[in-house]
Amino acid sequence: MFSQPPLIIDLLTSGWVVLVFVMLFGLVPLFAFPQVSLPSLASRIVGAFVRTVTTIAIGSILWTKLGLFTWLTAVFVYVTGLGLGWMASHQWQFRAKFQQLGQQLAIATVDIFDRGLSMPQLMRWLLLPWRTVNRLIRARLDLHRSSLPSIALKVISTIGIVICTVWLRFEHPLTEFRFSHPDTYSQLLITQQILARDLPTVNYLPIFASLAAFLSALSGVHPLQVVQLLGAIVGTVLVLSIGYTIRCLSKSSAAALVAIYSLGAYLFTWNLPISNRLPLGLQQCLGTLSDNLNSGLIRSWVVSELELGALFVILAIGCSTHIARSAQRTEAVINTTCCILLVAVISPNLLILVLCGGFGSVFGRQMAIFALSTAWTILGVLAAIPDRNFPLLAGVLLTLPIGLSLLVGLVFAAIAAVGRLFLASWSAPICLTVFLATTINFCLPQLPQLDYLEYDATARKAVEISHLFPYHQWTVVAPSEQLSQVYGRGWYEDLAKFTTKYQDRVDVPNFHFPYQTLLFVFAEKRPFTSEKPETPVPYSVLIDPTYRHYRSLTGRTQLATATLQLCETYRRHHPDSQIYYENDQLRIYQFSAQPAALRSK
Repeated sequence: MFSQPPLIIDLLTSGWVVLVFVMLFGLVPLFAFPQVSLPSLASRIVGAFVRTVTTIAIGSILWTKLGLFTWLTAVFVYVTGLGLGWMASHQWQFRAKFQQLGQQLAIATVDIFDRGLSMPQLMRWLLLPWRTVNRLIRARLDLHRSSLPSIALKVISTIGIVICTVWLRFEHPLTEFRFSHPDTYSQLLITQQILARDLPTVNYLPIFASLAAFLSALSGVHPLQVVQLLGAIVGTVLVLSIGYTIRCLSKSSAAALVAIYSLGAYLFTWNLPISNRLPLGLQQCLGTLSDNLNSGLIRSWVVSELELGALFVILAIGCSTHIARSAQRTEAVINTTCCILLVAVISPNLLILVLCGGFGSVFGRQMAIFALSTAWTILGVLAAIPDRNFPLLAGVLLTLPIGLSLLVGLVFAAIAAVGRLFLASWSAPICLTVFLATTINFCLPQLPQLDYLEYDATARKAVEISHLFPYHQWTVVAPSEQLSQVYGRGWYEDLAKFTTKYQDRVDVPNFHFPYQTLLFVFAEKRPFTSEKPETPVPYSVLIDPTYRHYRSLTGRTQLATATLQLCETYRRHHPDSQIYYENDQLRIYQFSAQPAALRSK
């Protein structure tokens, strides 16, 4: 079922998760928070999104601190938050609104029963959103008919940039079931704990995990796939938020496209050698920056709490641009406050960036971009200086590509402004064309070094077992990565401990594993090896059991050999044993539960 699924199944699952996310965090909130005073649809979508995430963040207190997560409580929190927002947007005159809505529905129902629902009328209703968009596009073209070549260039560039952004972030989640970054397993474990109503042992509010649990409960998709896809979705939203904020601050759509392209196509990988003639401190600083920028390519689709906090830093500055206008002030203040609260909850160290951007906005919108982008870059470089302890700036360093994309958009806007002296209205299109042509030839990212920890079939089979067998009627014996994949659905035991405990006892023919559930033992026929080159590790890591058994090639090989020998010996003495799954790399043994007669002894 999951070992070699058709690509169409993965695509359908991914499309369903994306559709549910768009509905729950975009379309439905847009009706609940109309924000009619805001000038553009993009600003309304942003406002609805941040208010919805704030609602889920409030609900995460119930889920992570009180262990009250259920499908019902998730829906209750969501509907309550959106309902309160809808009533507040209508000055709490909800009775009249409900009566009006009921009358409209009654009239429409009577009209349908009276005249019947014809196919042309149904098609008009279904095509109503497309006609609205078409009308807006025509009005825009009529307004700027004199600059149609420039509009065509921006449309083509936008389509290409969006395709590149989506491809870069969804390629690995669609083609690989396993995670491409070790930190994602902890995110999955917290998500599983929330779904199982176990209090997560974390000292912060896990907003990303709460969003994943909420999305998994309402979509019906396994948390592993939701966590993987949610990272790609948030990474894409982060890229779009860069363009939104640049557009609000600079009023330049070309600069917004450049900033989106810089982060969307990720132009910040660094593969040039560092000269040995440079001072040692500078070499270490450049090496840290290079490693961070190269690993940032993976973090663009493997999103964590840090990137989620950076997203709301960007949106806080973008939403604050509407505060200056009195007609939009109330809605803008609410949206900006929600963003700042989310940054404070998710990653409080990034509040310094909000302060820098807010201080710059006092002197103008362009100064807000300048202050935010330069502060992000300078603080990130400071965090990379060796022998300097800046723990508060570690998050700024890890999210440095976001600040660099803002800086690229700012520099482009300045160059385009100077170019108007010579090229007039053609300055922005020409500069955009030159920028795209140059970066496509010289700055596209190299293939990242992915740090997989397991075979893809291992993850797929762990999820398959959790789907096919009744809850808590089976036990998985596997490496530590499978704990987060089966948590709350079945039982788990560490493979190294299992092998050490029973390898000297299976020679006895009447020995039975003392488990009251089905037992699935994951034995690697070919020990998994990471594609990343090995680097020296400190002694404290060498003696760690996880590293010794699962990260060290020698230790993993010894464990795989011992596990296969143990399982084959036990299988020889117990004919009811069977092989659940096998390929060239992996073999999964299935052992029956201990007989009741033996358990009673």
